[in-house]
Amino acid sequence: MKFDEITVKTNTPGADFLAGELIVNGITSFAINDPRDFLQIIDEKSVPFDYYESDLVPEDVDTVSVTVYLTQNAQGRARREFVLMTADSMKSRPEFGNIEITGSVSDDKDWENNWKEFFHPVKIGEKLIIKPSWEECDPQGRTVLEIDPESSFGSGRHETTKLCLESIEKLPLAGADVLDMGCGSGILGIAACLLGAKSCVGVDIEENAAEITEKNARINGIPEGTVTALCGNILEDKKLLEKIKTKEYDIILSNIVADVLCEMLPIFKDLIKDGGRIVLSGIIAPRKEKVLAALEANSFAVKDVRSENDWAAIVAEKACI
Repeated sequence: MKFDEITVKTNTPGADFLAGELIVNGITSFAINDPRDFLQIIDEKSVPFDYYESDLVPEDVDTVSVTVYLTQNAQGRARREFVLMTADSMKSRPEFGNIEITGSVSDDKDWENNWKEFFHPVKIGEKLIIKPSWEECDPQGRTVLEIDPESSFGSGRHETTKLCLESIEKLPLAGADVLDMGCGSGILGIAACLLGAKSCVGVDIEENAAEITEKNARINGIPEGTVTALCGNILEDKKLLEKIKTKEYDIILSNIVADVLCEMLPIFKDLIKDGGRIVLSGIIAPRKEKVLAALEANSFAVKDVRSENDWAAIVAEKACI
């Protein structure tokens, strides 16, 4: 299958803004190329190496590229118009730097395989190590979570996912029923199950994300029926919401964006048990106070706030009535 590619060159704030706009509008097949990530790998040596060519370090570390992959069908064409319109509107905002927009066509087999070069085992928190299926690693006493994101969001390297995983491992997971809203690759719900949760329902607006979640559950040896992945938008699809409402959840995980999280909180309040925990991420720093206020308005007490770079994750508990 062929895919249309749109690449937007901007800076880090611009990339964060565009990524948020893409996710909130259901577009999750995109990649962010930030030269500072490579510099961080060099500094932290999170990928083992003895030597690297100096010319691999980019001269321009301030330019960040966001490449969006769009199917060549009616949905893809509609999304293409949205991406172009959003990118064009960014040109009027000086804080996003010089905006450059280009387009091309790619083959999905190249797309599926090229990112593998940059995905290696990574330790998360105190209990987990995330690894791709094609690499071996020494778990060093940690729980191994094997993940193949393919075209879906969630490899564990992005701050939003990392903050979620660090929060999840501190939750009372034994025997818990979990809802993973915006499941992407399934990484959060699968991590919860590997650490003791009884079941997980994952929901994503992308059909391929639901398929990838169930595939990754099998890869990790999760018993059949433990992880259920559904496709749809609970803000618009009442039948889907009713299907999810067949049980109350001990834990809800949601790594989306702040505005959508705030819109979903009344639904989460209805879905979660009294005393249940909610983990919210995908929150850019300037939006954190908005999410904290929405949590309070929906009877959630904040238990923990974690931050890394410009991102935040919040753990809260539903008040017992």
